[in-house]
Amino acid sequence: MNESDLSAIFGCLVSLVILGGLVALAVFLVRKSNEESKKTELMYSQLAQKLPQDKQGIFLMQYNNTRKDPTTAVLLALFLGGIGGHKFYLGQTGLGVLYLLFCWTMIPGVIALFEAFSLPLQVSKFNQKKMQEIANMLGVY
Repeated sequence: MNESDLSAIFGCLVSLVILGGLVALAVFLVRKSNEESKKTELMYSQLAQKLPQDKQGIFLMQYNNTRKDPTTAVLLALFLGGIGGHKFYLGQTGLGVLYLLFCWTMIPGVIALFEAFSLPLQVSKFNQKKMQEIANMLGVY
């Protein structure tokens, strides 16, 4: 084997290690987001039970239209975070545009990687806030 063959093999191995690390990180964060989803769904079911029967359908429909999935947010942060994919998904258009404008610096990608760890909690809070807003709109609380 010559030196160019060894560098090619080394390059492939480094790429595989990076890809494997990214997949392992994604699996860890998806599990974490599923735990947060379960907590939010418990709160949702408790709130829905308190509603009068005639308002439960409206609540369900409006909540399902506005709620965000933490797994989707985490995966967007990991794979499209450098261009602000997760920010656009969460309705933070201004920050999404800012990420998009500076994507060439790779700084938004690094920030998105760190944000991926806090996204399940952020999405859970977003969903809980939307639940409360819908319940208030329906005149329950």
